[in-house]
Amino acid sequence: MTTTNENSSTSITTPTANSGNWDALKHQFMQIWQVLAALALIYMVFFILSPPFRSVDTLLSIFGQASILAILACGTTVVLISGGLDLSVGSIFAVVGVVVGILLAEYNLPVIVAVGLGLLTGVALGALNGILQVVTRVPAFIVTLGGLTAYKGVAEILASGRDLSRFPDQFQLLGSGYAVPMFIMFGVALLTGLFLTKTRLGNHAFAIGGNEEVARLSGVNVAKSRIYYYMIGGLMAATAAILEVSKLNFAMPARGQSYELFAIAAVVIGGTSLFGGRGGVGKTIIGMLIMQTIIVGLAYMGVGTSIQRIAIGAIIILAVYWDVWRRQAR
Repeated sequence: MTTTNENSSTSITTPTANSGNWDALKHQFMQIWQVLAALALIYMVFFILSPPFRSVDTLLSIFGQASILAILACGTTVVLISGGLDLSVGSIFAVVGVVVGILLAEYNLPVIVAVGLGLLTGVALGALNGILQVVTRVPAFIVTLGGLTAYKGVAEILASGRDLSRFPDQFQLLGSGYAVPMFIMFGVALLTGLFLTKTRLGNHAFAIGGNEEVARLSGVNVAKSRIYYYMIGGLMAATAAILEVSKLNFAMPARGQSYELFAIAAVVIGGTSLFGGRGGVGKTIIGMLIMQTIIVGLAYMGVGTSIQRIAIGAIIILAVYWDVWRRQAR
């Protein structure tokens, strides 16, 4: 018996024949092309409607802005595939940014030490989410909603009265330009994809998300695995925060606000189910590019921030509706 692949909604299945594997691969291929076609169509609409949108700099800007949030969304993908939900990643993002800013601006620690401690902070906060959920058996929505508020408060307390800017040149190189963040994004996506498809813990995410009880009866340590998935989510949030602080050359607790919604929207647009058991990081990257293309395109057309938020909200609702419809149609 083996665990399911990313397009299966059940937790444990017997080995399939070659024809079944081929059908699954074709299904994945078609899903990726559907999301890519949606991205191309949206890009072409803005390309036609807004002349300033047509420049190469705009395209690079979309990729650059999407890179950081896509890293955050990779962690959200893992959590959602396992049947979890993390609304606190935007606040973890804020805490890590402030922590790294303090370590660099006030304590003058070496860049590698500050970055390492920042990553550990993200992992620790993610682990706390998982532990609280497992120990208290409180739903993930409530635990991470509490984390969203609490961690934001922690970031505000830590940053109070501090000038967190003007960091070392070596640190600023991490987020400089477009190439480095994009390179890191693709590296994170590759490693996350390999984790989900080539490791036992990654395969267990699909099993737990597909049917937690069956996964437990099959010998999967659900509680321990869940903590690991939230740790990965925290690690990705921390990585994204460090890149953004490096790019902007300052840190503040207001950063990261609503980033959890952008991440969830990108993940669901990319085809990962909010109900768990199905998804992948490749389509999450495309989903984030769709989100950023819409935001940048609307901005170039003179649409205000408030209308942009309405558009993002509508996209989230439509993406979830599409996911529910697909599940009911099976």
